[in-house]
Amino acid sequence: MREVRVDDVLYRTGTGGRLHIPGCPHIGSSLREADKTERLAMPVCSWCRAEIDGVGRSYHDTLEDAMRAFGCHVGTTALIRHALRSVTFDQIWLPYSRSYLALGHEGRGVAWVGKTYVMPSPDLFVELPGYRDSAGGGQRTEARVGATCPAHHMTRSVTGVCELCE
Repeated sequence: MREVRVDDVLYRTGTGGRLHIPGCPHIGSSLREADKTERLAMPVCSWCRAEIDGVGRSYHDTLEDAMRAFGCHVGTTALIRHALRSVTFDQIWLPYSRSYLALGHEGRGVAWVGKTYVMPSPDLFVELPGYRDSAGGGQRTEARVGATCPAHHMTRSVTGVCELCE
């Protein structure tokens, strides 16, 4: 495990207890650069620790190769290239989690692409079309239930059997 260098830029959220690099999937609120005291006192998040250590990264020669490996939707690749047109980078990688692809310059992440977004810089977020916000949990279906038993006032199973009538 490599020590976090003094020149590594680490961030923290207003309420979080761990340090992060830009593009970390754990970040859900605005970031600010961690000061010297916070860098000494706070641990680095496990995802960012792996990213800093280079665990399992897969490097790619071109953005097209990386987008293909990442699984970018064909309809968004032109938008992604357009959003990243002014980014200077010398590395392209997918982290071990394969949760995003990153463009790096001189060893630091400078831009990120997720399934639903492009971040050409830490302060610019571009939502990709086709994104459907949800509360998670997959497809929701109505539970199937049977009629109410007139004798016991309990919901019967779908087969119509009341547990107490058996």
